[in-house]
Amino acid sequence: MIKGEKMLSYVKYYHEIEAEYREKLAEAKRKSDVREVFINILLKLFSKIDSSIDQSYAEYIKFDGNLYTFESPLKEKIEKLAEKSDLLAIIERIFETAKNRYLKLKNDDNTDYFNLKK
Repeated sequence: MIKGEKMLSYVKYYHEIEAEYREKLAEAKRKSDVREVFINILLKLFSKIDSSIDQSYAEYIKFDGNLYTFESPLKEKIEKLAEKSDLLAIIERIFETAKNRYLKLKNDDNTDYFNLKK
């Protein structure tokens, strides 16, 4: 990034979805719920930025708790939107929150497995 070059900020869109995102993540009871919330909230964010991105792009977002990836054609759209913007930092923030919830549920599953049932 060249000094003095304008940078786009999508933080306002993130703030519009942040409360809903945290609420839905807190309600997630299974790892698959976390994956679904992560994908849906990203799509909601992306559609606010670029109206051509809708639910049909869900299949191009992969999330396994440890990492996420975008596949074509969504990947190209994200790369374009990320140029000279804070989009990747926002996606990373969303991912970190989802990853923490996912790992907590995974840990709880493992703990339940070892606890004796009364």
